[in-house]
Parts: sequence; structure tokens; C-alpha cells
Amino acid sequence: MSTRQDRRAWRAGVIAAGRGERLQDGSPRLKPLVPVGGLTLVERVLWSLAEAAPSEVVVIVNEASVAVKDHVSSRQWPFTLRWIVETTPSSMHSFLRVVETLAADGPSDPGDNHGPFLLSTVDTVASPGAFAAFAAASQALDADVTLAVTPPPDDEKPLLVRVADQADWGRRGVRHPSDPNRGSALRVEAIGAGAAGAPWATAGYYAVRASVLREAEEARRDGLMALRAFLTRLLARGYRVDAVPVASGVDVDRPADIRAAEAFLKQVGI
Repeated sequence: MSTRQDRRAWRAGVIAAGRGERLQDGSPRLKPLVPVGGLTLVERVLWSLAEAAPSEVVVIVNEASVAVKDHVSSRQWPFTLRWIVETTPSSMHSFLRVVETLAADGPSDPGDNHGPFLLSTVDTVASPGAFAAFAAASQALDADVTLAVTPPPDDEKPLLVRVADQADWGRRGVRHPSDPNRGSALRVEAIGAGAAGAPWATAGYYAVRASVLREAEEARRDGLMALRAFLTRLLARGYRVDAVPVASGVDVDRPADIRAAEAFLKQVGI
């Protein structure tokens, strides 16, 4: 088990550069500043990251979302905050910019085993302790990317994940945060279209090593856009991708998800 001192080695990132059109539904509110249960989405994910005791968190926002930086910077946080203000073409580009920024202070060769870094999308509403448990489990792995996974949520396009021992784990499931199987690592065999019918989906947060940056230049040149496409490419090219089951949360993409997230927070006692 990782000690608190070990967890202090974590550096983390938040991907908050998207426009969030589905959630806005005509509203002028910026997605990261949408309130859920008394806190904005960006504050919730930052406090979830704080559970893993990072020394630093890098947040990327687009150039139309400087108000997010102002809002967050006016609060006190138990870590150093760094900002990237850049309008990126896609989720993959935002993901890579955050990893590049986190890796910039490490080994000069992105092939070196640098990291992992704990990354999250801004719309993830997680159970108490879920990020810390995931961080502890993934830090002990040698994977290039570790995915936090849950049973597929009620979502239009969940990113499905098939693991090597899918049949066995599909029967057992993850029904409660205290489930003794939650946190065991699973080897990923397929992501997205190749994982149709799989009993797992990504939960919106990841542990990522700098080794994935070997693929960054070519992925941009080839016009890849979605983060799911980049993860699929990593798997196809032989990078090690693991999955760690975590307690279920809510991905807030649509107005109805706000109500679902608030009901979820009440259920888990927040």
C-alpha cells in the first residue's frame, strides 16, 4: 500500500477546455462553473484530486473560459495550481497538452518511465475516496495508462472497456465502494468500438505516464481528435493499458445529469 509520503509524489491535471454545449443547453454558463450540490464542477474534481494529495495540479481551460481560472484561483487549495489557457481542437489535444506540461519537469526522453500523472475530466462527480483509492492502486502498476472503470453508466456514448478476464469480472461487478474486488488491476484488451457489450466503461479519470508522448506528434499529424481514439491507438500499438474498478460516479454532460449527480451525492452522504 502506498504511504502518504508516496502519494505526495503525485502531480495531477484537469481537462476543462471543452465547450460543454450539451450541458449548457442555451445557458451562457461555462461548464466547469456549473454548480452541483453547492460546488462547481471544477471545484468538485479538484477536491477529488486533493484526496490523492498531489503536490501540483495543472488545469487547462479554453480562451473563452478565463472566468474559470479567476473563480478557482480565488480559493485556497492544498496544492500548487498551474494553468494552461489554450483553445484546443479536441479532447485529445487538451489531454496531450496537460501531460506535456506535467512531463516538462521530468526526464528529457518521453520514453523514460516518468509519472504516472493523475488526470481527470472536469465533469466527473466521484464517490468520496474514489480518486485516492484509484491513485494508490495505479501507482503500483507499470501500465502506460491506467483507466478508472465502472459498470457502464446511463450515457449516450460511454467509452466501453473490455478486459482480459471480462467474463469473470462481469459476473462479480462492483456494487459498493467497499467491494473487496474494487481496486484490482485488469489488463485492457479493447476500448470503444472493439469493446461492444463489455461490462466496463471509463469513469473519467486516468493515471498516465509520459511514455504516451511518443505517440503525440504522429497522432496530431494524423488528425486524431477524440481522446478515445488516442487511447485506442495506444492499445493497438502495444502500450500497456490497465483498468482499475472504482466506485461508481456521475459524468455530467447533460442538464439531466445535474439532477442525477445531486441525487448521487445525497446517496453517498455528501
